[in-house]
Amino acid sequence: MTELAPDTSIPNAIPHWAKTEAAKRWVLDNLGRWNWFRPEDPGARPVFHMLAEGHTPVPMGHVGGVVTISVAEADPILSTSRREALEEPYRTMIGHMRHEIAHMLWWRLSLRDDFLDAFRTTFGDERQDYPAALKRHYHEGPPLDWRSSFVSTYASAHPHEDWAETASHLLHLTDIADSFVAAGLSSADLPYPGWDPYMEADAERLIHVATHQVMAINHINRAMGLSDLYPFVLSQAVRRKLVFMHGWLRRGAQGL
Repeated sequence: MTELAPDTSIPNAIPHWAKTEAAKRWVLDNLGRWNWFRPEDPGARPVFHMLAEGHTPVPMGHVGGVVTISVAEADPILSTSRREALEEPYRTMIGHMRHEIAHMLWWRLSLRDDFLDAFRTTFGDERQDYPAALKRHYHEGPPLDWRSSFVSTYASAHPHEDWAETASHLLHLTDIADSFVAAGLSSADLPYPGWDPYMEADAERLIHVATHQVMAINHINRAMGLSDLYPFVLSQAVRRKLVFMHGWLRRGAQGL
């Protein structure tokens, strides 16, 4: 799936690329649990352009099935400096992968006859001017009440970014719950022994279990003076978007 490799003459490009590929494989394996990009999935696969940064930052994004990723973001010092500059509570390579692949999933789903009207009802009209929306976001910041409707400030910039951010958070929460179960941990919130979060059809139950797990883990992190694992609060509007997202991502690869 990686079509373009980074320039290995740039310092640290190879170790950064290795970490980036590991994040890519992790996220693709997550999505494969919902049959995305598996042999039974008849749709297009993402193509990755992995680029190293010299003196110029690499803009990450998705266009027509091609996902561009800056491998330099695998450098924890660079990633932290950008996270602080942008006042983001969370920034990792897995997060970048989930976000950019989510744009690709939207593109895949937009080819269906039954998706766009439902999407626009939930997220808004993606046909509004995207460059102008981003310019406004970076110049003016998010709406004062963004927390009531969006999972992050960036999600408030444009419906495309709201989709990608919400999809990322659904993947975060589902994989946290799956990792919790796979580690053999127990909780009163788990529906039953052997519960598989990726097989859960009830999105509200999945979100309930995952959010209770992350609240507990956040408290454990605080006991060691560490940052919260999941530093986000999910409003009811965001939860409704997550439920919508779950329905489409769980069955979209199968054309259901």
